[in-house]
Amino acid sequence: MTVTTRKTYPFRSFYRGKKRLAFYVINVVGEEPAISVYSDFIKDVDAISFKKSDLEEDEFRVYDFLRKHLPEELADAVLKCVKKDFGCKKGFSLKSYIAWKRRS
Repeated sequence: MTVTTRKTYPFRSFYRGKKRLAFYVINVVGEEPAISVYSDFIKDVDAISFKKSDLEEDEFRVYDFLRKHLPEELADAVLKCVKKDFGCKKGFSLKSYIAWKRRS
């Protein structure tokens, strides 16, 4: 599956061809920014959400959370774009790895 994106702040949409697979909204109201992801792949709830601090502190958990609800390539694309839009540091996070390893 090839996923393309279009960005119109505070939205980002993900497409395969002309069909929209998912989109997310950046919520800046409150103490810290958060993301709400909407997709037809998500069952039982309207959207899945997480905060910037969740992503920075435990990227592996957020990735597992996304993969639980979305196809792998779509989850990869969402995570990559969220990190870019939030301005998160790139690279390996030891704190995130240790938290993930404890759960395994």
